[in-house]
Amino acid sequence: MNRLWIVCYDIADDRRRAKLDGWLSGQGDRVLESVFECVWRADQIDAVRTTLGKRIDPSADRLRMTPVCRTCRENSVVNGQRRGAAHQCFHVV
Repeated sequence: MNRLWIVCYDIADDRRRAKLDGWLSGQGDRVLESVFECVWRADQIDAVRTTLGKRIDPSADRLRMTPVCRTCRENSVVNGQRRGAAHQCFHVV
């Protein structure tokens, strides 16, 4: 089953931040400067945590992954610009 995860980070080093940012950009939608929304299956979470853990320095950086239930997602409120492909309407011609 797929679940939405909010991933946010505070990375002290520019190189580590760029690597983490590049990886997350391929996984989900950036919703704020250092916050991504990603959809992963339950069987992917251990591998994702391992991959993210290799891209940070735990003594200097912070990274948080928070699962979002369907009800919380449906009740979320966004003020300002909505960002990310999950929130945009596309027409294929």
